[in-house]
Amino acid sequence: MAILNGIISKMKGSAGDLVFRQVGDRTIVCEKPASISNPRTDAQMKQRTKWGNIIAMYKGIKPLINFGFENKPANNSDYNMFVKLNTQQTPVYLTKQQIAGGGCVATDYKITQGSLPSIVISGTGNSSATDIYLGSLSIGAATTVGEFSQAVVQNNADYKYGDQISYFEIAQKTNAETGIPYCQFSAHKVILDANDTSVLWDVAGRTGFYGQDSMLGHYGASFVGAFGWVHSRKSGGKTLVSSQTLVAVNATILAEHQGELAYNLAKSSYGSGVEAFLTPDADSTGTGNAPSGGGNGGGGNDSL
Repeated sequence: MAILNGIISKMKGSAGDLVFRQVGDRTIVCEKPASISNPRTDAQMKQRTKWGNIIAMYKGIKPLINFGFENKPANNSDYNMFVKLNTQQTPVYLTKQQIAGGGCVATDYKITQGSLPSIVISGTGNSSATDIYLGSLSIGAATTVGEFSQAVVQNNADYKYGDQISYFEIAQKTNAETGIPYCQFSAHKVILDANDTSVLWDVAGRTGFYGQDSMLGHYGASFVGAFGWVHSRKSGGKTLVSSQTLVAVNATILAEHQGELAYNLAKSSYGSGVEAFLTPDADSTGTGNAPSGGGNGGGGNDSL
């Protein structure tokens, strides 16, 4: 590497085996690497194969989570934040062919991050309920948005009129022809307004706005996919949100796309893994002791 001065210091880009780049008011030149490192190491493939599902989920939910990451760094987008937060979740692996075919598996990804208190979810699967207490309100087909709003604000100190409660639903589907799993994305919202006479289920549906033992909960015993609620508020021209993670109700399809077998299938679809099945991780040294007798060596059964 060298630092250039004079007229040549204005160069940038590459020329032959040299690369020029600007750092402040200086130009640094260095040689191109003689060879490119293997982009298919196990560590790299672990990352590569789990990005596909994260990106597919983000593409589907993107229009619904604008301003969903309240305090993201200035140089980060919502996409950056979604990927960053969800690479720490349990990986979901898709093959290259599944990604190309629109594959997506609904799982418990984080969809928002903000300063409002998180909505706490209790229960499991389709019996999940929030910590939003409804008091004496029993939600039914005639319940209005106004009645719901009063129940929420009067019984929960963290909520104010003008706040919004959103319900996100990612329904898991499977393409009947290709067998590739895919997702359908939808969301409903209710703005808390004591004077709104609209029927609640006409505005938002009952799937995410249902009473479960006096708590706001989920309805639909046969639902497969992922869902969740988000609390949001406009304050000083800024959107404040609660930090939320989806609830996954997707055991069978998730199991098919998690774990070592799913990872190996995904890895092999990128041209890595299957062709190396019989290749040991390291070169043989020839210094080990020979076995004292016949039989199988190194594990496995070679009988037919």
